[in-house]
Amino acid sequence: MSPEKLLENSINSIKEGLNTVGNKYDNHIREKAVEKVNEKIHDKGLNIDQIEQDDYEAMVSDLSKDIKEDYAKKASQGLLAVIGLDFLLG
Repeated sequence: MSPEKLLENSINSIKEGLNTVGNKYDNHIREKAVEKVNEKIHDKGLNIDQIEQDDYEAMVSDLSKDIKEDYAKKASQGLLAVIGLDFLLG
């Protein structure tokens, strides 16, 4: 196998791995959002079948966005805490 082909295969493998991780993350976020939306619907005494599909998807989408923002905030706070400790411990 030529070095160019080996490099190309390696790059493609990395891209596929990143896509897989991204898809799993998005699926995890969506599952969490669906669970929370279903809980909210049941808490209001409604049945999921009573909700229009477009409205349901909008609720899941909005909550997915909120969950991603929350995860990003926690990750940045954790990073800042580690950086702060690094500065303190020098």
